[in-house]
Amino acid sequence: MKLRTTVFLWVLLLVVSVLGATIGTIAFVFDNSTRRRVAEDLARSREVTFDLHASRQSLYRQECRVVAEEPRLRAVVATEDVERATVLDAVRTLAATLGAGVFVIVDAEGRLIADSAAPDAAGFDLSDRPVVGHALAKGEESGVWLADGKAFQVQGCRLEFGARIVGALVVGHVLDDNIAETIARQTGGSLVVAADGGALTRLPEGVRPDELAPAIAKIRGGDQEVTLGDTHWFAQLLPVPGYKGEHAVDYLILRSIDEALAPARKVLRILLALVAAAALATLLLALMLSRKLSRPIDALVARTQAIARGDHAPRPISGPTEVESLGLAMDRMAIEIGQSRAVLADKERLTRELEIAARIQTSILPRNLAVGGLEISARMMTATEVGGDYYDVLPIDGGCWIAIGDASGHGLTSGLVMMMVQTGVATLVRSQPAANPRDVVQTLNRVVFENVHDRLEAERHMTLSLLRYRSDGTVVVAGAHMDAVVWRAATDTVETLVTPGTFLAISEDIDQINVERTWKLEPRDVVVLLTDGVTEAEDTKGRPFGYEGVIAEVEPRSSRPVAQIRDAIFTALIKHSPTLADDATILVLRYVGPGDP
Repeated sequence: MKLRTTVFLWVLLLVVSVLGATIGTIAFVFDNSTRRRVAEDLARSREVTFDLHASRQSLYRQECRVVAEEPRLRAVVATEDVERATVLDAVRTLAATLGAGVFVIVDAEGRLIADSAAPDAAGFDLSDRPVVGHALAKGEESGVWLADGKAFQVQGCRLEFGARIVGALVVGHVLDDNIAETIARQTGGSLVVAADGGALTRLPEGVRPDELAPAIAKIRGGDQEVTLGDTHWFAQLLPVPGYKGEHAVDYLILRSIDEALAPARKVLRILLALVAAAALATLLLALMLSRKLSRPIDALVARTQAIARGDHAPRPISGPTEVESLGLAMDRMAIEIGQSRAVLADKERLTRELEIAARIQTSILPRNLAVGGLEISARMMTATEVGGDYYDVLPIDGGCWIAIGDASGHGLTSGLVMMMVQTGVATLVRSQPAANPRDVVQTLNRVVFENVHDRLEAERHMTLSLLRYRSDGTVVVAGAHMDAVVWRAATDTVETLVTPGTFLAISEDIDQINVERTWKLEPRDVVVLLTDGVTEAEDTKGRPFGYEGVIAEVEPRSSRPVAQIRDAIFTALIKHSPTLADDATILVLRYVGPGDP
């Protein structure tokens, strides 16, 4: 897969993941907070409903007491020979004055004398009704009656004529739409008076009567949310205080979840539109960036192929500074190769090519090794043949990137592989200084694999350790290369730290084996990074220099300047193996501490 495609897909995946998680989190928070607020409002509505019910009952108690003291009413009840028409006239007049739906008079035994709603009824025994019985016995009683498909909030008062109990009066007012709307206005929701699952008052708009009973059954079963009509509601069922009959008479309090969530959903729609615009802009930027990164590398690959075909004419390559420098170096290399081929024999021409490649290999090494918090010293010693050793130090804000590696084999191809890696690392790190080393290695591997195997048609790979150093002493490492030798100042001991990743250009897909490891450096710790040209250098008896030779030079000089440590290792290496068979690179750094130069 090409670099531009890889970058675009990774950015697309990142944008979709981050934006999806952001919108999902906001929606979750909005939904939860709104539902919690509605539930709290519903709990307050319960208290308001009970308070209003009690306030009405207190008012009805006062009405009942006032009417019970009416002399004409007491005289009518206490006098046995009063005509029924006179009694009914008094009952109708008082009921109309109070606007009562229930106005009932019983005698001292609880038998019906008159009922404003049923003028012809008389003589029925109502003493078994709690309101009537308790009013006769205790003086007053509150309750709820069901009659003619309506619920009435009633108040009973004892009628006395002198010291004699002559009967009881029951006054009641219907729990109708007006009362339901009053409670709804006070609670901020909707209220329905229901009996046995049927509505006794007006239902909210859009709610069908046949939906009410199943919804009430779900609420009784413990559900707090129901759907009525096309609206989702938080619901609470409150038994109407004072009712003691065999039916189920309830206040059903409803609060619309959809109405409560409407402002949050509007905000989410606006946010979604803004996020979509931001995502589109980000993807366009990613596409432009991927093209900007891949074109210079494609041009370098094309230039390499042209050189391989014998085309040595200069071809300017535009792009980042590192790419332009590499292009100029390749142009110089191509010119020198062409000139050499014209005047030298095959052997001399090959020797010249190797010399040019060696100069390029060393010319692209970093000149400035100044990084805050670190003392750094590095040196590369090339062998008789051009190898593929490479190291780089790229300072960024709050730290730096450090790379060290070795291309397999010797000669021009190995040098070109090394230069591709150097250019890729510099380009990716400069464009994404805060990236994870694992992601940079992932992208770099795809580019190098395609260039080496598909375009150059060469069997090459490269070891690479890519380190991102932060000024707090944290080092995140990806890739696979030689173990690092670390002297710990706190314990005055030496240890080796492995790099657990994989080589470059071994496989196109390294996702499963591309891992990171974090090292932690403490002040005055010394780290030695090297290539296999150091440890594998042999003496005349075939004995390798090994890590033992490196450690033997580091331990006694651990507190000296890093340049002295580096030179001591090289001195011991040349003494051990005067003629190197492979490039040898040593990079020594000491962690001074955060903010120190």
